Amino acid sequence: MRDDIEHELKRALRPVAPNEDLVQGVLAQLAAKRSRGRTFLAAFAGWSSVALAASLLLAIGIEHRLQVDRETAAGLQARREVIQALKVTHQKLDLAYQAVKEQQDPLAPGA
Repeated sequence: MRDDIEHELKRALRPVAPNEDLVQGVLAQLAAKRSRGRTFLAAFAGWSSVALAASLLLAIGIEHRLQVDRETAAGLQARREVIQALKVTHQKLDLAYQAVKEQQDPLAPGA
């Protein structure tokens, strides 16, 4: 009885050549899945390169804006320093003018 079961299993599990319709159907499904996979990968590669380029442009734009802000701040600081220097210069010149006016020659007309 055991030999009969083994014999039946061997006969049931022996290799059998598939029919042509089955082979063609399996190959068609594999080709469809492969083309869908390639399409997805191509789309992903395309979108990822677009996203990378957009990120790069955004980073460049932000860096440019930060540089402009730094230059503007430096320019405003320089302007404040020049105005302060002009005020100090005006005060010193005013003091010098007063000193000269007070020490004018007493023999000069109008003195």
